[in-house]
Amino acid sequence: MMSSARIAVAVALSAAVLVPASPASASASATATATGATAVFTRVAQWPAGYVGNITVRNDTATLIDGWRVEFDLAAGTRVTSSYSGVFARTGDHYTVRNETWNGTLAPGSSATFGWVAEGQGTPAGCTLNGFDCAGVPADHTAPTRPGPLGFDISAGLTLTWAPSSDDHGPIAYEVYESGQLRATVTDTRYVYSNGPTLPPRIYIFAVRAVDAAGNHSPYAYRSLGQIWRGDEIPAAPSGLRADTPAPGLLRLSWTGPAATSPFVAPPVAGYEVSLDGEPVGQVGDAAIIVPAPPAGAHTFGVRTINAVDRYSAVAELHHPAG
Repeated sequence: MMSSARIAVAVALSAAVLVPASPASASASATATATGATAVFTRVAQWPAGYVGNITVRNDTATLIDGWRVEFDLAAGTRVTSSYSGVFARTGDHYTVRNETWNGTLAPGSSATFGWVAEGQGTPAGCTLNGFDCAGVPADHTAPTRPGPLGFDISAGLTLTWAPSSDDHGPIAYEVYESGQLRATVTDTRYVYSNGPTLPPRIYIFAVRAVDAAGNHSPYAYRSLGQIWRGDEIPAAPSGLRADTPAPGLLRLSWTGPAATSPFVAPPVAGYEVSLDGEPVGQVGDAAIIVPAPPAGAHTFGVRTINAVDRYSAVAELHHPAG
């Protein structure tokens, strides 16, 4: 499993949980709601040579949890010197903590906290709870659909327009970019870029993507002002496909996108199309997707890169289970 998908501990300082914002989505007003069991790290005291840390295991499921196991890594140079309310085991920089006899049963809505005194400042990374991500799984993990083609209204300056996206939960906002810079986040399907008589002479590359309240991103819709792409360029395929199970009944597929190039040289990546056994299951703007786990047996996942001129790459495949 890739480390970025597993670094699921929410770090809290002074008892305030800090949730890292997803790229270019800081303007989204709502935050993803986690489901399932979670394990949240809190640094409760700190000094130059170390700190005291807690992890609270919370059962937000509808069923009883009978025993919990939290695993995480601490950076080299940091070690646990003493602990409480959990049975600690260490292998190198990797720690496994199991419940005590008296705090292992968690009814729905209840929690248990364990902690340690650390020498060094490294905090938990790659955290799992009973084999799943410590941060739980967002209740909404479906990206909005891609906005419609971008249109230019030049009757009075320059106004961008596009057909609306749809989302299974809503509401939707749209992030508007110009030459790679986020210019605005709007809820309407239009954006006034300029109301002046003329624009300075240069190439303008516009992109719009939809983002829902949980921070899921659609692929981008692109259009340039000034011809810079032929329109037949084929993007490179993604690589490094991998799968993990973030929660029972779900499967997360992630990959590495093509190396970035100048948008003035080649059409940039707009997003990705994901298929299961040859049938499309979704399009996303990020290099990961969460889907319902397929039935038992061998399956083939495929991912294609989509670029700014709506060309698709060759299919990168992952056979699951690997065989």
